Amino acid sequence: MKGLLNLIKRRLSLKLSFGITLFLVVIFIVSLGILFARSRQMVKEGAIARAEQELENMVERVNGAMNVVEAATNTAEWHLTDTQLVPDSILHYARRIVTMNPNFDGCSISMEPNFFPQRGRYFSVYAYHDGDSVRAKIEEPYDYFDKVYYKMPITLGKPSWVEAYIENADGEVSDDYNDMIVSFGVPLVNSKKEVIGVISTDLSMPWLSEIVSEFKPYPNSYCVMLGADGQYLIHPDTTKLMRKTIFTDLDPQTQQDLISLGHEMIEGNQGIMNVKVKGKRCIAVYRSLKRAPWSVALICQEKDILAGYTKLLYILIPLLVFGLLVILAFCLNVVNNMVRPINSLTRKLSYITNGHYNEHIPTTSRRDVIGRLQNLFAEMQMALSAHISSLQDMYAATKQMNEELEEANEHARKADEQKNEFLKDVTHQIRTPLNIMNGFIQVLRDDYESIPKDEVNSILDTMQTNAISISRMVNMLLVAANTGKNVKINTMETVNIQKVVDFMRFLYETNPPFSVGMLTEVCVAEDFTVRSNWDFLTKALIELLYNAKKYTKEGYVKLTAKTEGMTVVFEVEDTGPGINEETQQRLFDTFAKGDVFAEGLGLGLPCCRQMVRLLGGELKYDTSYTNGSRFKLIIPNSHGGDDFRLQ
Repeated sequence: MKGLLNLIKRRLSLKLSFGITLFLVVIFIVSLGILFARSRQMVKEGAIARAEQELENMVERVNGAMNVVEAATNTAEWHLTDTQLVPDSILHYARRIVTMNPNFDGCSISMEPNFFPQRGRYFSVYAYHDGDSVRAKIEEPYDYFDKVYYKMPITLGKPSWVEAYIENADGEVSDDYNDMIVSFGVPLVNSKKEVIGVISTDLSMPWLSEIVSEFKPYPNSYCVMLGADGQYLIHPDTTKLMRKTIFTDLDPQTQQDLISLGHEMIEGNQGIMNVKVKGKRCIAVYRSLKRAPWSVALICQEKDILAGYTKLLYILIPLLVFGLLVILAFCLNVVNNMVRPINSLTRKLSYITNGHYNEHIPTTSRRDVIGRLQNLFAEMQMALSAHISSLQDMYAATKQMNEELEEANEHARKADEQKNEFLKDVTHQIRTPLNIMNGFIQVLRDDYESIPKDEVNSILDTMQTNAISISRMVNMLLVAANTGKNVKINTMETVNIQKVVDFMRFLYETNPPFSVGMLTEVCVAEDFTVRSNWDFLTKALIELLYNAKKYTKEGYVKLTAKTEGMTVVFEVEDTGPGINEETQQRLFDTFAKGDVFAEGLGLGLPCCRQMVRLLGGELKYDTSYTNGSRFKLIIPNSHGGDDFRLQ
């Protein structure tokens, strides 16, 4: 050992090599310690980010299911007008909601006491899935007024989600978790704004549990859902569901973390918390569902999150030892060759100090520090030369960019002028019907008793026409606002063609203007259906029929439904004045109108085509028809072939 120390002291190469290696050992230990600590934190943060994303996806999925329930229920409440509040119509609407939404558990419509005197104090209908079929029935009389699904919407006076409860199809309390449901209730009001009942749509809690359980980012991770009082609505341990809360059997001394998690979730907060579950360190990512008093949490074990990091340690430690040995050998080799003078490098570096940035500095084949330093300076000289050249190019590019900015500023100014003109047109188009309605309201308020009934009806029709006009303009503005965005809709609903035509006939006959009658021709079977979206399809047809009805003063308006190969075609034709060739060229241009002084914003047909294209179809104007106007609304025929899309 003493001889080795003397050898190291006598030889500079050994002294430098061991000194550098010793220094590197210290640096490596400190650096790798920091690196491992930081890596562990980054792995943990990445895993938490993944868990948060999974939780966000799960919440979005649950919110999507709740959105469908709310939309279907509110739509049904909107359709149940005073004229349709008869037992058969109510039963039909309950069945229709469940039929059109296979994921719904059921739908009930319950009326206020003695609403139908001939039916007695109680009248309630219920539709539900029974296997592959849908059953709808008028329930036997029972006191449903104190039921949570009926009482809460009435008490709050607005649509609301109610806490989960267990009740079977006969309305009886059950002990079977498969009968657990959550309901969305909407108060029914008549034309006098009086509450006359409640429409309530149910979602199956086991079905929601299946959705939540799909999100499992790690082998031992799982999701839980809590109710407003902390009771378990969803949990992998079914013995806890609706029987225990998150606080049940917790020790306040040793399980404060789980108690804190429970309080955070009940209060509707969101965040991340370290907890211990059955003695295992876990990370809980939690957030609330804003639509209902529930909260969900994703529980991930820390050992699953850091599994990859742990394996990495077993690989890096042997590599570290091997790397230090390689460094020691490399240092010995380098130091032995560091005996050459550096004067030549000094002369070569004088090129840069004298400002000769464009003169070439030769490279060297040396591989030691001096050689690498010379090569680096040679690269620096080339980089400086290239940088000066790039500055010149940048100046030219900046000049061109300034010119383009001036041009863009001019376009922005013109766009601002067009926006102002459009806002003036929108203001005029909305203010005119509002002024008409305000005027008629003043007349009815001051002279209602003296106005003949026929004139009152005429005034009401005019007011309704203007209200519909305002509603159409608002709807078209909403659709136009989404133009060009990546909007996706559900085109997998089962849509019956005959029901679409019947629905169009009903709207046509019950909404002004009452100018000409409508003919219908359905060239498909009564039970013929396609996969599409009821809401967008009916809105597009309503717009086409409204235009035809508005411009046709005599003759007829006709709606035809037929199949053509792999498509279903709806034709809307009229005997009106038709559309000239010049207007046809910009028929579907946004904000384009045949007559700038005419009523409307120039959004009807463009928005109509946008809705049809979202259905995977196309809207065309038939130039071969000369007795007026004819539009063809074409959608894919799901019976004619799969994955069909019109270009």
